[in-house]
Amino acid sequence: MKKLAVMIALGVISSAHAEKWNNSNNPNFFNVVSNAPMRADFASLPLAADLKDDRLAWSETFWPANVGGVAYRWNSPNPQPFKFKLKTKEELLRMTEAELSELSPAELYDIAQGNYNYPLTKKVLKSNAPDDLWWEGICHGWALAATHYPEPAPVLITNKDGIKVPFGSSDVKGLLALHDANNSKGAYARIGDRCGENGKVDGEAFPEDGVVPVITAKQANKSECADVNAGAFHIVITNMIGINSQSFIADVDRFNDVWNQPIFGYKSEIVGPEPVTAQDAKNGIAQKIRVKNEMSYGDELEFYSEELEHEGIIQFVSKLPVTGTEHQLYSTRKYEYVLELDAKGSIIGGTWISETRPDMLWMKKKDQKFMNGKFDLEGLNKIYRPVIR
Repeated sequence: MKKLAVMIALGVISSAHAEKWNNSNNPNFFNVVSNAPMRADFASLPLAADLKDDRLAWSETFWPANVGGVAYRWNSPNPQPFKFKLKTKEELLRMTEAELSELSPAELYDIAQGNYNYPLTKKVLKSNAPDDLWWEGICHGWALAATHYPEPAPVLITNKDGIKVPFGSSDVKGLLALHDANNSKGAYARIGDRCGENGKVDGEAFPEDGVVPVITAKQANKSECADVNAGAFHIVITNMIGINSQSFIADVDRFNDVWNQPIFGYKSEIVGPEPVTAQDAKNGIAQKIRVKNEMSYGDELEFYSEELEHEGIIQFVSKLPVTGTEHQLYSTRKYEYVLELDAKGSIIGGTWISETRPDMLWMKKKDQKFMNGKFDLEGLNKIYRPVIR
């Protein structure tokens, strides 16, 4: 995902009304993927937290489909998307480690497996096309992998024919993302429905989006576009990050586009109480609390170009790990909402104040053996090694 061109704007509604979560927004859905059941008692939920392991929520490209995904030779001075010639075994045996490092993650994987017919590379190329939209890729796989695995270290794998295959950190991250994007098994949790309305919250469009349709109030207030419920959001982020130190994924684009991001931390501030109406009381609401929340997440890296370097960009796809360095990129979203509590102090609902809000929150259990999916990558069991600090 590209960097936002302007600051995110907050729109304020004139009054908040009681809004308990519906069947698509129950935070207890996350119990199947969390280390402990969701707690709703507001007083016990931390107001701020970051993941304890800063090797998670790592930055990485979303491996755009229009350049070939993980079959893109990102480290080559002449990548030639979709048009490069695959190397024969004889050619590979003559290549230096530096020359091999210019091949794509998919090619490196096939070579490490001693498979010079390149089945993974060909399958990936067939799954992508030059005319795919600029934002299409495997951001869901990257975001999921970044929640599952501490950032990978570079590794040198010697295959059965003695070829030393150099995997950089981003090469491994791309393969992890490919697997997790296609993992077909394991427990899955989600709150929020997919909004299909084409538009952007004011201030959140990218230059690549061109002219963006204006969203009407009727479109924005559809149930699938108004969620995630604010109370459910607060419960999930405070439990997953604050109590369990466990990352999860947010689709941070409220409307049609899907921008999945691995969540790293949050800071919330109690603004103050809100009045409780007679109708609120009938709905079981005893207390209403207005909250500001700043959510932090790992953001995408760019493919290197001299133009971007001249603009001062340093967050590029890299052979070296980026977490713990200035090359790791975190971004934030600022939210504001009202939490609705019952007489026991438990959150039972919530209402958004800010126009910007996540469309969905989700998480999936990881596949321990890299074997469940369209792209079975069992070889990652020997290739993936977490960076040690």
